[in-house]
Amino acid sequence: MFFCLNKNKIKTRLHSFQKSTQHVLHFTVRYRVRSIHPILKRMVSKPVNLLLIPTLTFTHHAHASQFVNFQSLDTSLYTQFENNVDPQKTISPIVEAFGDYKIGDLYVYSIWQNALQHDDRGDKSTYYYKWVPRLSASKITGYDLAYGPFKDVLFAQWIAKTKNVKPDYFPGISLDWQVDGFSWLRTIFYFENNANGHWNDQRIHIDYGLPFSNQLGDFRIVGTFDYTLGSGDNPEMIDFKPELHYDLGKQLGYQPGHLWTGVVVNPVKNKYKIKDTSDFHTNQFSYGVFIRYSFF
Repeated sequence: MFFCLNKNKIKTRLHSFQKSTQHVLHFTVRYRVRSIHPILKRMVSKPVNLLLIPTLTFTHHAHASQFVNFQSLDTSLYTQFENNVDPQKTISPIVEAFGDYKIGDLYVYSIWQNALQHDDRGDKSTYYYKWVPRLSASKITGYDLAYGPFKDVLFAQWIAKTKNVKPDYFPGISLDWQVDGFSWLRTIFYFENNANGHWNDQRIHIDYGLPFSNQLGDFRIVGTFDYTLGSGDNPEMIDFKPELHYDLGKQLGYQPGHLWTGVVVNPVKNKYKIKDTSDFHTNQFSYGVFIRYSFF
């Protein structure tokens, strides 16, 4: 009830009390005024309803708390050689985006793949995109789950679409790690609901980033490793794709961390979960070069 009164009302009621009581009440008003935020102190010196204080304090904290912590956008152009299943030689524009948010993060990947040779009998171009939203247990609950190299546990989803193929949906559990030298290291265990509509396989996905520098400049090794267990009628698949990035922009005298170039290798067993046979080879060791630009 005290915070619903203003100074004029308090002053009126003091006339009905004894002098000793007046000192107690005046002391209380002065103490409360000096103990609150300096901005609000000027407000309570006027006949303003003090019930506004919690509302204004909440608004102040809401503005201070940001939903978006970090976002990035990257475009690349890859030229790949010695592919199996796909055209042997391809050129592919790629767009990637990543965002770190108050409740988790989101990774988006899209590729438009085009054949470079004219004698290919398949589709001359195709596309593929995926969304990987993850909800962080640490961020949502407010409890720091980090312990040793372990950083966080997240609920992950892999939502993917290929041209002329039904969408794939893989829910999973992600474990994030904090390891010396690595910018990031994540392992995700997915349950696969493939385009045929069956929950009949599982996938282990690892992605990582490892920066380093030497006398030649700044480098980083980034990549992915995917392994499907081969449950049910599915063949086991191993897809390893490490990339070596070189900060070309910095070497040319521009702002570092934006213009990259490098090489990529891609050894695969049973590519696209298609069994390798003597009639149709799906095992491969492809390689390529790329140029990449990071906007922010």
